[in-house]
Amino acid sequence: MDQEKRMAGDYEVYHALPIGRVEVVLGIDITNDKKPYLVCYCDKNNLFGIDQYYGAEGYADYLVAMQEFTKLMQWEIEKLQTERAVIAEPMPLIQPTHCIPIKGEDDLTGKIVVVRPGWLRPAFQTADHQLIWVTGGFGASGNSRGRAVYAETLYSGDEYRYNREDLMGFLKPEHTRTWAAEKLAQRQAEKAPSKPRSRDDAR
Repeated sequence: MDQEKRMAGDYEVYHALPIGRVEVVLGIDITNDKKPYLVCYCDKNNLFGIDQYYGAEGYADYLVAMQEFTKLMQWEIEKLQTERAVIAEPMPLIQPTHCIPIKGEDDLTGKIVVVRPGWLRPAFQTADHQLIWVTGGFGASGNSRGRAVYAETLYSGDEYRYNREDLMGFLKPEHTRTWAAEKLAQRQAEKAPSKPRSRDDAR
């Protein structure tokens, strides 16, 4: 059975290279007489984990399209280099031996867990992208049939959707770095409900 073609609208995806948080895509539609080549971005970080294409531009010439494709790749590389430059300390990959395995009955909501390295793209296989703070999702509940887990990256606050099986475990206290404890305290302070003012405070 032939594999189903991946399509970006009317264009068949010819190249799709993951870089950073996105894929850079080159599509071809040989029936399009004016602009048979398409260059765009693709993102899957959404509720259903499906392809979302955006920033699309059509081209009449293949080489011009490839020039734009490589330009977008270079932009994404430069963005990643800028992000890394502001991190002052090493972020070695967290290994399975550093974690307490997650059990089926464990409720993950409000807890810090570690993402499996294989779920992360190569540019993000570092501790600052592995540690996440779970905010919800059916997969976060213990003994749930759901899989979806919603979380914020502890270091940056970026929001992502995971499946429960993408998570490796809870980080052991002896492997918790100072930056992680500080970031957790900061996130908890940001999420804490504000204390209502009393009449005396208002005077």
